[in-house]
Amino acid sequence: MKIKIFGKNIEVTEGIRSAVEEKIGKLDKYFAGETRVDVTLSVNKNEQKVEVTIPVKGRIIRAEEISDDMYVSIDTFELTANIRLVDW
Repeated sequence: MKIKIFGKNIEVTEGIRSAVEEKIGKLDKYFAGETRVDVTLSVNKNEQKVEVTIPVKGRIIRAEEISDDMYVSIDTFELTANIRLVDW
């Protein structure tokens, strides 16, 4: 998978990048190697948001998590349930 990480109002540090890549890496078994994964990290006041978007086979799989800590947002977002629901 090709993971692209974007930051809005936040600097994407090596620690954050590593946490995202570790979490998203668990999804390798569901996708081909050329699949693109867009991860947007954003900060608004006290909200730390993670948005994950995966365009695959004409559909879009998307997950979002908001908390007051970016690492908590990264750790708690759920995408696997959405992947299983996609009609391949």
